[in-house]
Amino acid sequence: MKINILIFTTIALISNSCVIGFSNMQNHIPEEFSKVYFPSTKDASVYAGNSSRLSFAIRQKIALRSDMQLTTLENARWALQVKILDRNQSIVAVDSCKNPSTPSVASGSYLCTSIHPELTNTADTPTTFPTSFNQPSISPSQEKIDLNVEAKAIDLNTGQTMWAKLYSANNIPSIVFNEIGDTDGNTTKYTQWTPDLHGLRYQEAIDNTVKAYSEAIAFDVQKMIFSSMPKKGDLEKSNAK
Repeated sequence: MKINILIFTTIALISNSCVIGFSNMQNHIPEEFSKVYFPSTKDASVYAGNSSRLSFAIRQKIALRSDMQLTTLENARWALQVKILDRNQSIVAVDSCKNPSTPSVASGSYLCTSIHPELTNTADTPTTFPTSFNQPSISPSQEKIDLNVEAKAIDLNTGQTMWAKLYSANNIPSIVFNEIGDTDGNTTKYTQWTPDLHGLRYQEAIDNTVKAYSEAIAFDVQKMIFSSMPKKGDLEKSNAK
């Protein structure tokens, strides 16, 4: 009797685990539309590194769905075509040693007193240091980036566009970033010791910003896909008629 109870309990636990394991399975769209062909994003801008980040972000969003499968052109029911038309990048704010409240430029990489020793002149301690022009007196401190992206869903049976959307700063706000990212006291100190690090941190800040903007686009693309697709059961009902 005890053995039977143990067996029954074990089967029940396994059954419950199966229910829990498959309870998050998404099957909101018909199987016919579950297979999508998504080629690499095309980049028509003059900047490098945008297409790979956007392609990865969109693929990752689609892969999170259990009712969607990335496949080849031959096996796909529809295709997602994405093209970067342009990348907009502009300066928002600058640091200038002409501003008495600015102790440094280039996001802390250069102290104004090092660039212009004459700034330390006081009535009590006059100096004869000349103005130095071998370092930047003015540098960007903040910039902003946004992408112009065209996304299309194409029915591979008919060749018709199922939906299309243009992404830009009009519907996804530009992302503002600091020249060397989100800094702390140590980062600023290190760039003062080795100013060459500023270039690396600047590129890292740009990469992170492009990645964040790409993820925002990918999130909306995912919503567009599943809001525009026929729901599971609707296609069967229309075919039955």
